[in-house]
Amino acid sequence: MSALSSRLATFLTIAMLIVTAGCDSCGKSISLTKYVQQLVHDELLQSNVNTLHSGTEPLKSRMEALERRMKELTGRLDGQQTQLDEVVTQLNGQKSQQDETTATVKDLTERLSDMEKHVAEMRKLATRLDSQQSTLNEQKSQQEETATTVSNVTAKLDIIVTQQGNQLNQTSQLATTLDSQQSQLSELNNQLNEQKTTQREVSVRMDNLTSQVEILGSKLTGAISNTSSQQERIDDLAAKVKQLTPSRDCSDLPVNSPSGVYFLRPSGNNKQPPVEAYCDMATAGGNWTVIQRRDNIEPHQDFYLGWTDYKEGFGDVTKEFWWGLEHVYQLTSSGRQFELRVDLEAFDGNRSYATYQQFRISSELDGYRLSFTDYTGTAGDGLEMSVNQKFSTRDRDQDGDSDSHCAQYCQGAWWHRSCGWCSLNGQYRDGGKWDPTGIWWYMWRGMRSLKKADMKIRPTY
Repeated sequence: MSALSSRLATFLTIAMLIVTAGCDSCGKSISLTKYVQQLVHDELLQSNVNTLHSGTEPLKSRMEALERRMKELTGRLDGQQTQLDEVVTQLNGQKSQQDETTATVKDLTERLSDMEKHVAEMRKLATRLDSQQSTLNEQKSQQEETATTVSNVTAKLDIIVTQQGNQLNQTSQLATTLDSQQSQLSELNNQLNEQKTTQREVSVRMDNLTSQVEILGSKLTGAISNTSSQQERIDDLAAKVKQLTPSRDCSDLPVNSPSGVYFLRPSGNNKQPPVEAYCDMATAGGNWTVIQRRDNIEPHQDFYLGWTDYKEGFGDVTKEFWWGLEHVYQLTSSGRQFELRVDLEAFDGNRSYATYQQFRISSELDGYRLSFTDYTGTAGDGLEMSVNQKFSTRDRDQDGDSDSHCAQYCQGAWWHRSCGWCSLNGQYRDGGKWDPTGIWWYMWRGMRSLKKADMKIRPTY
């Protein structure tokens, strides 16, 4: 039995090696089984022979024991055979998986080979792209240099165009100035001729007045009782003589002078001809030089005019008129301080006013810019948005707003800013309707057209 056990142990060891070895030993499992069976048979025969030789036990009992042992071993072998079959089945499945894995590995190997080829091609393409990128970088650098050059040239061209535009504007302004000066020279020539005629008449009148004064003087010495009456006549004649030399503004007129039309010389230059002006000698202490008037007088004066008209003045000083920006500039730049008074009247008969201190306008070169301080009155500060603004007309937009042309929108020249809070040079509209193109003072009656409006100035010292 010890020899049989030893051989069985050897068989089991070999079977485990077969299982461990995998599919390559599957074909040898059947032969090994037969070998084991033969080995067992030989062992049994040997055992029987030994038994026969020994004679220690009855043959029958030995044979029965051997048969039981044989059945036991056969059962175990059958169980091991079943296990081996299962192992073989598993190994066959593993072999199929290995075959699939091998095929997959082969396919992957082929794909890797293809990928290596693609990688090689990609490397070639990358090399070519690097070369092209280098070329593109050089071209980009050249383009940037070219763009910089073009930009510099464009900037220089812009400067040249701007300079030419400025020169063109200056030339246009010079031409306009020359035309204006030519017109002024013609007008001055006419006024000089008129002045000569006037001076002759004045000379004759002065001679006559001198004779009258001498006559009056002789009469005064002989008629003491008539002194008072004669003195009044002398004062009246003296006032008339003084008026023959034009004042600079209405405040220089003789005391108790009535309101009306007078000749003034706002520049103070005796070489310049005098201009007509209306003097208001009654309102709020008098001595006002009226610079603008709107009234319900037919036919109405057209106020929707251009720059030159507003510079020189237009209209009838006894009706509706604009005295002239240049005259106002000359007067307010004389070194004296002036106050402005604006009188307004609505169609319902209500009136209001506004006054401003230190009123003045700048020269034409500065756009006749408006300045003032210290509003008082009942109409509200309608000029608040006009302070420091240049004057704008339909043909010269200086309101500082690139999105609108207020002089055209309001159909009236003014010191506009965002079309402001007043417009006294618009169209004359009857009935007091709300109309931005009419005559209005927003702080008093909104944009409802007014019946009357006038502007006047006088020195405060």
